[in-house]
Amino acid sequence: MKKIVVILWSICLLQLSVFCYGPKGHSLVGAIADIKLRENKKAMAKVTELLDGLTLEKVANWADIIKGWDDCGGEPRQTKLWASERINLEFRAFVAANKCDSEFDHHQYHYTDVPITGKEKYKDGKIGRSDKDIVHMIAYCIRVLGNKEPQPNPRAITKTVAIVLLAHYLGDIHQPLHVGAEYFDAKGEPFTPSYGNKGFADQGGNKLTLYLFVDGKTKAMSQEKFHSYWDSKIFTAAYGETPISEIAAAMAPVEPKQWKLTGNPDSLAEQMANEILPIAREAHSRLAYSKVEIDEKSNDIIKGRATEKQVSGQESYAIWSQRIVKDEINKAGWRLSAILTALFK
Repeated sequence: MKKIVVILWSICLLQLSVFCYGPKGHSLVGAIADIKLRENKKAMAKVTELLDGLTLEKVANWADIIKGWDDCGGEPRQTKLWASERINLEFRAFVAANKCDSEFDHHQYHYTDVPITGKEKYKDGKIGRSDKDIVHMIAYCIRVLGNKEPQPNPRAITKTVAIVLLAHYLGDIHQPLHVGAEYFDAKGEPFTPSYGNKGFADQGGNKLTLYLFVDGKTKAMSQEKFHSYWDSKIFTAAYGETPISEIAAAMAPVEPKQWKLTGNPDSLAEQMANEILPIAREAHSRLAYSKVEIDEKSNDIIKGRATEKQVSGQESYAIWSQRIVKDEINKAGWRLSAILTALFK
């Protein structure tokens, strides 16, 4: 009889350490979009002009890098990007206008926490959503690029900043834990939140430690948080150490299924959120939750466990999640290119 080992995954809980699909995943989204943009020279030229010659692959991680420019979590890190002085000045202005202790907080722009219970879509409720979430911010950036939002604006998002943010946020919104969240009651049990009792969100899995069942030695191999597993562990498992350029060259010619979006540009982010929500639900429903500890004084989850359910005939969580990541990253790259092409062609 095969032995079963529970592999325990972990990540630092600090928000600064959270990268959707990891730096490589974001770079791959940008690299795929770079290749697709070559199909429209006018759009490609405009993007290149606004980025001062840089590629989407090169700038796709900047929205995470600038999280370290705030002083809310301690001393701010060096506030400089590998870019022109113009671009650096624009990003310093953006961070100054959207600091973590201000009305506009750019740390909150990367996600939304729609409850995964039921079949609720983004517009079906308000819990977990805000005018500072990823759905609103993708729409805001598109409006800036389409001259529907004035410059300057309260968020200090210029056209260059908007492109860079879109290159990142398109990756974020195609990561299921950046859109859907499990909610727990005061006893640490999963439940459906309501306006009278919103409970406690798992914050995209950042508060839960993930346990997966894998055939092999009965030894704990490593530690990972649920969110971190989706951010980076899956990407490494799916692609290994293959260079981003090689992965992008192989993926970009393969048209993703049902990737096209229609309608008003303001609705595109909502469409993407609604599309990823069923995947977010499955990402959570394949797991059982235990030892969830709540600190009601801080209104937060302290810690908890999310353990893979063993279902006969069902592919493992690891295999299923790798397939999802490959599909979603390619879809994000195609959509990023399509949005920019529609704006600049």
